[in-house]
Amino acid sequence: MDTNGTVTPAPAAGPVSTLAQASSFDKHNPSHLLKLFGAICAVSIIVILLLAGYGVHRIYSNEKIRDAEQDAVAVGQAIFVQERKVLSSLDSGGRERIHVKREDFEALDERMRNYLPPFNVYKIKAYSRDKTIVYSTDHSIIGKVDSDNSRLDRVLRLGEVDSKLQSKDKVADLEGEMRFNVDVVETYLPIKTGDTIIGSFEVYSDVTLARDQVPKVLASSAAVLFTVLVVVFGGLYMLMRKGASWLEQAQDQLRALAAIDMLTGVFNRRYLMSRIQEEYSRMSRDRRRAVKHCLSFVMVDIDHFKAVNDAYGHLVGDEILRQVSARLKGGLRAHDVIGRYGGEEFLATLPNTELKEAKEVAERMRQAIRTAPFNVHGAAVKVTVSAGVARSENGEEEMLPALRRADENLYRAKNTGRDRVCG
Repeated sequence: MDTNGTVTPAPAAGPVSTLAQASSFDKHNPSHLLKLFGAICAVSIIVILLLAGYGVHRIYSNEKIRDAEQDAVAVGQAIFVQERKVLSSLDSGGRERIHVKREDFEALDERMRNYLPPFNVYKIKAYSRDKTIVYSTDHSIIGKVDSDNSRLDRVLRLGEVDSKLQSKDKVADLEGEMRFNVDVVETYLPIKTGDTIIGSFEVYSDVTLARDQVPKVLASSAAVLFTVLVVVFGGLYMLMRKGASWLEQAQDQLRALAAIDMLTGVFNRRYLMSRIQEEYSRMSRDRRRAVKHCLSFVMVDIDHFKAVNDAYGHLVGDEILRQVSARLKGGLRAHDVIGRYGGEEFLATLPNTELKEAKEVAERMRQAIRTAPFNVHGAAVKVTVSAGVARSENGEEEMLPALRRADENLYRAKNTGRDRVCG
């Protein structure tokens, strides 16, 4: 009998469903990959938001430092122009230097209090070329030498502006009042006459208000970015979902092609042997846990099938194989498995079934075949089957001995008149 029939029926729903359930725990299936992709999307959104938030914060902070630095430079240059006569004098060699007379402190303080607040500057220092503080709105530090100040040293040597954002727990403003939890941009800028650096200003700019605006900027930026990311990743997820659904359908079809006998619609021999091996492995594990299980087999063969092919032709023979497999399957229980073992021979696997019960199942299968003839292309063809039944013995680690006994019992049923069950 040719196992490749010319008519290929759609696989039965039962085997395909069973296969789909068996693969549902496969970590490489499309559903798992879709869940993984969803998790990756969620993590990506979080990471992007965090990195973007950090970037926005840095950009905003740097922008505020730059703005404060520009204001400090403008303030410093304006102060030197307006207060040059007070802030500088000529040394013995006729060279201009930064120097403020003590009697000028009070008037200079008053002018600084009037001039600096609109620029959010609350403190200013003037350094001479030798790093001595010659003037400050904080009189307590006037006359001190800031010799270890690398930033000041860089400004006095290179003439470059140096700004840095710092947080201070408390500071005194121009009126001597204390401010708490303040963000300050400290800017060092050179004081020049022509190309000659004669000193430096250190300007303290209060940027606390800008700091307080950062959460609002971050919140609005995050909201916009989150919306964009959800739209983008949501679109990708929907495309992935459609692709995964299509792939699952394709995999189900491939599993069916790999496991189903395309002529009869029941399992093929390869898949059947794989299922039997799984049952033996499970029974082996159960024995170690002192749990007793058994497995019975029913091997069925169509009687005189060659004569049917010779009398009616192979197309009729193929149709009878399909109808026989359907009737045999109808005689089984929900948890039993049947497959085409080869040619006109079928094998049913009965988990947790003793020999006596297995014979009863085999008898139902036999009766299902013989009770009514098969109507094929207008011809009523009477068919019978013979069956051999065997049960796995205690301690058996593989399927071959039990299958051999089922085959021997089938052979005995054939030799003792056919259309019977032996076991």
